[in-house]
Amino acid sequence: MQNRNNSSIYIISGPYGVGKTTVTNALAQEIEEAALIEGDLIKLMFRGKIQPPREEMRAIIWKNILSLTRNFLENNINVIIDYVVYSELEWLDKHLSDLNVKIHYVVLRADDEMIIRRLNQRGDDYLIEGSLYLLDKLENFLPNKNYLYDTTNKQPDEIIHDLISRFDQFCL
Repeated sequence: MQNRNNSSIYIISGPYGVGKTTVTNALAQEIEEAALIEGDLIKLMFRGKIQPPREEMRAIIWKNILSLTRNFLENNINVIIDYVVYSELEWLDKHLSDLNVKIHYVVLRADDEMIIRRLNQRGDDYLIEGSLYLLDKLENFLPNKNYLYDTTNKQPDEIIHDLISRFDQFCL
């Protein structure tokens, strides 16, 4: 099925504490006809005493993100994805190649000190070590090089307006 109105996908990635959820929620308010898919909410659907292994769980989450994304796009609704992207970007792009859709990809980052401060303010200090590890991993993953966006010392409104004005720069 061809998309009739050139809908877009906005994938916002990055470690905890860089502003993904804040940015995606604000972005959803700025874009006409938008659906916000939060990978962490899909992850919370897993219940039961035994959980799938981490990699299997990530694969299932991404398959659900893909299904929801296709459904919204086929109904001419822009999609905003809030989830950490490791190597799934190429896979997602391949599975959406039959649709006439622009994919915008941004990896939010912040200085270590800013991430630590934000996570401490939220009471999520237990996430600091993992977030700093993930920051390093995402920043040093070569395919992310042109998609990094620094949120250090920026307010959410400033980030949103800057990203909206520069989204073509973050187009796959």
